[in-house]
Amino acid sequence: MTTGSESPTDQFRVLVVCTGNLFRSPLAAGLLQQGLDEIAPGRFALDSAGTEGVVGAGATDDVQSLAADWGFDLSEFRAKRLQPAHVANADLVIGMERWHRSQVVTLEPRALRRTFTLREFARIIHSLSGRDDSTTRQRWENLVALAQRSRMPAPGGPDFDDVVDPHDDWDLISPVMNDQMLPSVYEMVDWEYRNSSLGRA
Repeated sequence: MTTGSESPTDQFRVLVVCTGNLFRSPLAAGLLQQGLDEIAPGRFALDSAGTEGVVGAGATDDVQSLAADWGFDLSEFRAKRLQPAHVANADLVIGMERWHRSQVVTLEPRALRRTFTLREFARIIHSLSGRDDSTTRQRWENLVALAQRSRMPAPGGPDFDDVVDPHDDWDLISPVMNDQMLPSVYEMVDWEYRNSSLGRA
């Protein structure tokens, strides 16, 4: 459901990319969808895919359990492999690692200006402001353009733009994934709140 004068065709489309589309990208996409829907219902459409996506595979029990803890359901989720159409249809592409960002741009070079890693994008937009007189879609299109012009190296080195893959040892690595991923997801949600009518009220 959309509010005000905005329609479903005005949705801002975000694609989240990892490797297998089994752990990081469905969790980040689900959490982003949930958070953004609380602020701007119906105005964002989140999707995810994997550069080596395990097509048709469901989320593991561990991933489903974590998603449930965070308040959303991945029981019907099915992984897919990244295709050019996924990138072409996205207004913003978010990779979990720099390698995913590179793979997206290799697949669709025109996506360079709208493709970032999650931590990179959150770091850049932290100090950026939106325009007061724009729709949600226009505001985020402007944000992506401004973020592209504001790219900068990560202060802690390139690795600080990546979110670790918990595939090899979920129990050991997933807490690190959470520590790296969650602040950036919350930064994106908080940016929308600060720059929406709710935050300006």
